[in-house]
Amino acid sequence: MNNRISDFMGGIDEMTIAKKTTLLFLIMVVGMLFIGSFAHMSINRIKNNFDILYTKRMLPTIRLENLKDIYTVNILDTIRDIEKGSISVRAGKTVIELAQDLIKIELEEYRNSLGIDESDWLVKLARSWGFVNKAGPKQISEEEALLARIGTKIYTIDSILFKMFNHFETSRTKEAYNTLQNELYPSVYSINIDITGLINLNLEGAKQGFSRTELVYNNTFEWIVVATLGTIAFAALLAIVLLQNIRLLHGRLEKMVDEKTKELQSLNHDLELKVLYEVEQSRQKDQIMFRQSRLASMGEMIGNIAHQWRQPLNAMVLVIQSFQMKRMAGLPLSDEFIDKQVEEGIELASLMSHTIDDFRNFFKPNKNEETFSVAETIACTIKLVKEYYEKEKITISLKSETDISICGYPNEFSQVIMNLFSNAKDALEEHRTEDREIEIVVRQEGANAIIDVIDNGGGFSESVHDRMFEPYFTTKHKASGTGIGLHMSKQIIEKQMQGSISATTVAYTFHNGQHYSQCAMVTIVIPLEKKEEKSDGF
Repeated sequence: MNNRISDFMGGIDEMTIAKKTTLLFLIMVVGMLFIGSFAHMSINRIKNNFDILYTKRMLPTIRLENLKDIYTVNILDTIRDIEKGSISVRAGKTVIELAQDLIKIELEEYRNSLGIDESDWLVKLARSWGFVNKAGPKQISEEEALLARIGTKIYTIDSILFKMFNHFETSRTKEAYNTLQNELYPSVYSINIDITGLINLNLEGAKQGFSRTELVYNNTFEWIVVATLGTIAFAALLAIVLLQNIRLLHGRLEKMVDEKTKELQSLNHDLELKVLYEVEQSRQKDQIMFRQSRLASMGEMIGNIAHQWRQPLNAMVLVIQSFQMKRMAGLPLSDEFIDKQVEEGIELASLMSHTIDDFRNFFKPNKNEETFSVAETIACTIKLVKEYYEKEKITISLKSETDISICGYPNEFSQVIMNLFSNAKDALEEHRTEDREIEIVVRQEGANAIIDVIDNGGGFSESVHDRMFEPYFTTKHKASGTGIGLHMSKQIIEKQMQGSISATTVAYTFHNGQHYSQCAMVTIVIPLEKKEEKSDGF
C-alpha cells in the first residue's frame, strides 16, 4: 500500500506544471460532481420516502378514519334516528346503502395502498437493473390479517343490516330492534376497534418511515461532509505538491537565469569589445576609403593641373626663346624688350602659382565648420575642371535662383561636387553624346538647400540605381574605377552635413533648350540650420 502511494506521488511529481494544474482542476470538478450527484440521489431518496409515507401511510390512515366515521356517523347515527322515529326506515335504509358503497370504495382503496413497495429508492433501482433479486413470497403481515378480519366483519355487519331491514319490511319491528341491539351495535363497535388498531398500525408505519427518512437525511449530510472534506484534503495535498514543485522549478529557473545572465554579461562584454574593434576597423576602413577617394580625385586634379599649366608653360617657353631668337638674329636686347618679356614671364608664373594654390586649397581638409555660399563653392569647383572638361567637349553650367549659405565643410562639399562631375563625365563619354551637358541647379525649399546635378548621359539603369552608393561598387574597369567616390560623397553629405543624397532618372530641358528624356539627376538636400548633435567628420 505504501509503495502504491509512493509510486502515485512520484508520478505526480514527474508531471509538468500544466498537467498538475489540470489534474487539480479535474479533482475539484470530479469532487463537486460527486457531491452534487450524491446530494441529488439523496434528495430523490428522501422524496421517495416522503411519497411512500404519504401514499402508503397518510392517505390510508385518512381512509380508515373515513371508514370509521362512516360506521359511527352514517350507520350508527342513522340507526339511532330510526329508533327515535326521526327518519323513516326507508330513508334510513337508503342512507345506509350509500354508506355501504362508500365503505366498499374506501376499503378497496386501502387494499390498493398495501401493494405500494416501501423499499428504498436505491433498492428499487438495483432491482430494475437486475443487481438485486426480486423479493419472494412474503408472510401475511399483521396489517393484512387485521384487514382480512375487518373485511369479514364488514360482511357480517352487511348481513345483520340486511336481516334488520328485512324484519322492518315484514313489520317485525321487535325482532328488528333486537337484532339492532344484540347484533349490530356490538359488531360496529368491534369493527371500529379493529379499524382503530389498523390506524395505529399505519401510524406506527408512518413513524418508521419518518425514522428512515431522517436516517437518509443524516447519512446524506454525513457523506456530503466526508466527500467535501476528502475532496478538499486531496486537492490541498495536490496543491501542496504543486506549490512545492513550483518552488523547485522557480529555484531551478532562478539558477538558470543567473547562469544565463552571467553568460549574457560575458557575451555582452565580448560583444562590446568586438563592436569597438569593428567600429575601429570600420573607421580605419572609412579613412582608407576617404584617402583613396582623395587620391583618385587628386589623380584627376593632376591631369587638370597639367592641362591648365600646358598653355602657360608654352607661353613661358616662347618668352625664353625670344631672347635666343633676338641674339641669333643679331638684334639688340633693349631694356624695353627685356622688361616686357620679364613682365610677361612673371604674369605667367603668377598664373601658374594661383593655379597651384587653388588645387592645394581644394585638397586641404577643413578642421572647423564654417558658413559658406553654395553657389560660390560650386563655381570655384567648376573653375578647376572647366578647361579640362571643355577639352572633352563637356559644357558645365550653374543655375542658382538665390544666394544660399549653409554651415559645413566647403572643401569636402567641393569634393562631393567634383565626384559627381567625374561620374557624369564618365557617363557622357560612355554614352557618346554629341552635346554633352552638365547642369547644376541650386534652389531653396523650406529650410533646406537643394542642389541638383543633371547630365544627359542616359540616366541610371535599375541595377546601378539600387547599388550606386555602396562601397567598392563600380561599373568601370578596375584600372579606372575604385567604387568609393559616390559612397564617400554619401558619407560626407549625411554624416558631416546632416543632409541626404539620392539619384534618379528624369526628363530634363537644359539651359540651351535641348530636351532629353533620359537624364541622370543626383539631388543633394542639406538643412540650412544643422541640429545641435553633429556627426564626427573624417
